[in-house]
Amino acid sequence: MKATIYKVLFAGSVLLASSTASAVSLTIADDYIINGTTSAARPELAGVIIEDLISSYSFTGTAGQSLQGTIQNRVVRSVDGTLDFYWRIRPTGGNAEVTAFRVGGFEGFALDADWRIDGLGSASPDIARYFGPGTGNVNFLFETDPVGVDPTGNIDDSVFFFLDTDALFYDQSGQFDLLCADSGCVSSAYRTFAPSAVPVPAAVWLFGSGLIGLIGVARRKISS
Repeated sequence: MKATIYKVLFAGSVLLASSTASAVSLTIADDYIINGTTSAARPELAGVIIEDLISSYSFTGTAGQSLQGTIQNRVVRSVDGTLDFYWRIRPTGGNAEVTAFRVGGFEGFALDADWRIDGLGSASPDIARYFGPGTGNVNFLFETDPVGVDPTGNIDDSVFFFLDTDALFYDQSGQFDLLCADSGCVSSAYRTFAPSAVPVPAAVWLFGSGLIGLIGVARRKISS
């Protein structure tokens, strides 16, 4: 099912600060324990929100699981000029819990993973599973504290979890899906923000080359 996107209005919001541990760098294909961090512990995380979109999800599992809710997709221009990509799972109903959020589209960029203690939400991921170079995929696993409707009927939102990157540009070429604890319970793929190299378009390059050529011709005429 395609995501429904809503724009959330903002005016240069800045992330809050507190104190705790740092994120982990995803350098090899492995599982990394993430304990949560803040912009006080990592000052480079402070910055300005440049995108904040809400996308809806709804899916069912083969054993009758039902999950509905929204995902907050956020891009922050951090104080060091690079981009950080955030997500927050906000269930609205169903009879099951999300245990994994898998995101792709980050191949070729340096990645640090963690979640924000100094923010909204309660359920936090325990592990960032990096699929390694050649995939660009990361799984955020909510093994201890799943997101959704618990056995008592309470609905738990997730915290903001993120990938801190060295990217300077972005687009909506990324994708994510959601998984339950049981096999056969996985959502369709939904669009999200991801880094973009933003190559120089061919037309712009040709225009620049032509302009340089015209300047050269003009200079030759002046000197003749």
